[in-house]
Amino acid sequence: MNKIGNNKGISIPLVLIVALVTIIFGFTSLRMINSEARFNIIDDSNKKAIEYAEAGYNKYLWHLNDDVNYYSTQASIDIQNVPIPFQDGYYELEVTKPSDTDRFITIRSTGWTKTNPDIKRTIEAKIRKKQFVHHVYVSDDEGNNIWWTTGDESHGPYHTNGDLRIQKKPVFYDTVTYSKTLYKGTGYNPDFKVKSPAQPAKVDTLDFPLTNADLKNWAAKDNMVFEGRTCIYLDGENIKIRNGRDKVSDIKNINISSIKNKVIYVDKAAGGGTDKFDLRSGNVFISGELKGVLTIAASNNIYITYADPTNWYDYDISNMTDKNNKPNQPPKSFRWNNNTFYNYPENGGIKYKTTTFTASYKPAGKDHWIREANGKDMLGLVANNDILILHYGWPKMPISSDGGYAYWSFEWKWKSSGSPKNLWVPSSTDNGMYDVAPKDVTIHSALFAVNGGFGYELYEDNYSTSDTRKGDITLWGNITQKVRKAVGLIDTTGYNKKYSHDPRMFYDYPPHILEPTNVGWEIHEWKEID
Repeated sequence: MNKIGNNKGISIPLVLIVALVTIIFGFTSLRMINSEARFNIIDDSNKKAIEYAEAGYNKYLWHLNDDVNYYSTQASIDIQNVPIPFQDGYYELEVTKPSDTDRFITIRSTGWTKTNPDIKRTIEAKIRKKQFVHHVYVSDDEGNNIWWTTGDESHGPYHTNGDLRIQKKPVFYDTVTYSKTLYKGTGYNPDFKVKSPAQPAKVDTLDFPLTNADLKNWAAKDNMVFEGRTCIYLDGENIKIRNGRDKVSDIKNINISSIKNKVIYVDKAAGGGTDKFDLRSGNVFISGELKGVLTIAASNNIYITYADPTNWYDYDISNMTDKNNKPNQPPKSFRWNNNTFYNYPENGGIKYKTTTFTASYKPAGKDHWIREANGKDMLGLVANNDILILHYGWPKMPISSDGGYAYWSFEWKWKSSGSPKNLWVPSSTDNGMYDVAPKDVTIHSALFAVNGGFGYELYEDNYSTSDTRKGDITLWGNITQKVRKAVGLIDTTGYNKKYSHDPRMFYDYPPHILEPTNVGWEIHEWKEID
């Protein structure tokens, strides 16, 4: 019978094999653990890098909330393109300001950790703050009978919180938005130069402030608050101000550079009403050419005139009986047109002295048309109620002999009979209404009618045979109004609208101009880039 073999000879190899497998498994496990740990570290660094990049963006947004023009400051330049410590890492910022061809602030922020500086994440955001002045035209209410029609042009973004009414073929060179209802009138065929996105578009409202009183506080810091009727002439870097009962010798000549906060406010004097020429009213009469930046506000209305409103053409009562010395009156020039003499001023309004604007063009790669601005002049006109093109009358010093009226509203004629006789008296011609509205009006400004609107005073009245039709209102800037007012009757009286947005107002604003009460930052684009 055979004996079973002895197994002691294979014990050692088996032990060695098991030990080797254990060692290999151990190394493999250790390697897996190290790899997983390294993966976790990389993943954590990636997460923190994007977190730090977002922190940089949010920090810059904080600065913009404190100062909407922060991107134009030296402080903004100083914090760009340098590592800024944050927690256990860094972020670095690069900011591109808005321009005539790009309407947004571009913020690029890169983040990384101290332990893994090679792992970087970068985000880029295009943002813009809600502002009235980003549009050529904003209204809270379009009314029930105001239409855009053939002959009207809008060069810049247009918005109404109310209904939009379009008939025939007005031309819109930029986006058109509304918040309530679109009404299509007779021959509806508007020319929308922006094709994508589809125009017009329904959007949220831009909410209006209740008053312009904040501007009075800014003006008060420089002793630039005036009470009562105030006539202002913009004369380059200087302004002439004639307030209340000021005589010629009382006219103030002020250099704009001396007004630190660049705001003038006209308030109502004690006992003042709202009548146009009331010496105690909070009304402003203004025209001229501006070199510099300024905001002018009124507690009531602002009237845009064809000429220097501080020149009241007051007459000498002692000369009323001198037929060779006709009392002064606002001068008019003659225009020959279609064999007819038209007796009204050629042009008027408010212009920038050293700023020019280009014709409309469509930049390459953009879906909107623009006009560029070259210069630094900028004006804001802010009325608590209306901003109007002056149509009838002219400010003057009240004289008891003509009833104490503080305004012109008449022509002159020589009275050679009756009692009294042989003296100059107001004429009954044209129903006693003296038309001082120019044929064409140029307005370079951001206009804000907080509780009223912008329009042509008594646009539907035709007191003068020469007043059946004016020319164009050429606006460069912005119109913001609570209620839209008319500037004429279609093809009958008043003016055509030629409204162009000042593209600088995408990134630069008149001093302390009012903002929407639902102000906030809009994110146009947000993405991570390589």
